[in-house]
Amino acid sequence: MPAQAQSSFAVGTPLDWSGVLTGAFLGFLLLPVFYNIAFFVILRERFLVWQMARVLALVALTISLSSLPLGPWLTGTSFARAVLINVLFDCAVAIVGPFLRSILEPGMVSRPVFRLLGWQPWLVALTTPAMLIDRCPPLYLALRNGLLVSILVLVCFALVQAIARGSRAARFQAAGWSCLLGVCGVSLFHDIVLHRPFDLFLYALFGALALEMLLTSIGIGDRFMRLKREHDEARASAGLLEQIAQTDALTGLPNRRAIEARFAARRPRAVAIVDIDHFKAINDAFGHACGDAVIVAVAGALNAGDAFAARVGGEEFALLLYSDQPWLELEWLRREIPGHVARVLPELDRAITASAGITALDTGVGFAEALKAADLNLYLAKASGRNRSLGMRPAGTPVRAVAAAA
Repeated sequence: MPAQAQSSFAVGTPLDWSGVLTGAFLGFLLLPVFYNIAFFVILRERFLVWQMARVLALVALTISLSSLPLGPWLTGTSFARAVLINVLFDCAVAIVGPFLRSILEPGMVSRPVFRLLGWQPWLVALTTPAMLIDRCPPLYLALRNGLLVSILVLVCFALVQAIARGSRAARFQAAGWSCLLGVCGVSLFHDIVLHRPFDLFLYALFGALALEMLLTSIGIGDRFMRLKREHDEARASAGLLEQIAQTDALTGLPNRRAIEARFAARRPRAVAIVDIDHFKAINDAFGHACGDAVIVAVAGALNAGDAFAARVGGEEFALLLYSDQPWLELEWLRREIPGHVARVLPELDRAITASAGITALDTGVGFAEALKAADLNLYLAKASGRNRSLGMRPAGTPVRAVAAAA
């Protein structure tokens, strides 16, 4: 029965405190991996990759140091397992530099320190064989010890420098690495000064790593949220700048750049240009402030319909017309101008009218060509007495005068 099989397996499986602690520590180490993967999906930051690589190296190192069977080639006393342990340990140390310089905010460490942190993996790799040689030359071993001490000093110096420059990420890492750096410092003191290994190194290392993983995860979360906020603000600023770049400052209507983009995205049935009649006389009689108010009022009238209206010149507006009867839609908008301006600016003692030119679109006609044809029709409307719309196809053949003079 399945229950009996499970019971027999449990009876035959040895369980001691070292196994329990190893399993708990491995579970604790793996949590940041999933935590960082979730962050990386949202925000592709390099420090998340370095931290995941470091955590996976520590997971593999913990398994290698445990009593778990790893196969006939990696028995507890085999040379291959010793090689694996030393390589994994050096990998975990080597990744510290790239991780630190990627998680710190820009400009928080000097350029020489930033470069040295990037060289750390290659420098560690140069001395890794010293731990694998049976009778390592003293000079080579001294070089490795000196390098490890230098890395310890470099990391501490980088953290102090970054904290002095106001780095939040450095504060979290300093708190997370304080115990770990202390354990490494004690171990190096035993190796270099006392010439004997630090007996409690692994126990102290695992405890320091557990604390470091916890505080580093908090620091990564803080850094992630700040980066995400910066990205969101940058995206919002870019959107605002794009909106400003495509909006007329006086009227709030789209500008020429925006109407060209709209034309390319959604091709209309016709394009028209509307121009305020005798606008110079309005400026001369009432001043430029009143002239601007007239432009704003005319913009409001043209924006009241379904056409896409944009300001393309001083008192000129362009319209993209999408209805089945674009000529009639244009004329309705044009005739709304006098009444709308009178309601908005009752102090004016004259009616404000406008002339318009419209052109239908044939296949292959671009925005510039259509606007040019509409502008020609506007000129003809002005020459015909103003306060009217005149339509013409792009080829230049007049088709109709939609409105007559008032």
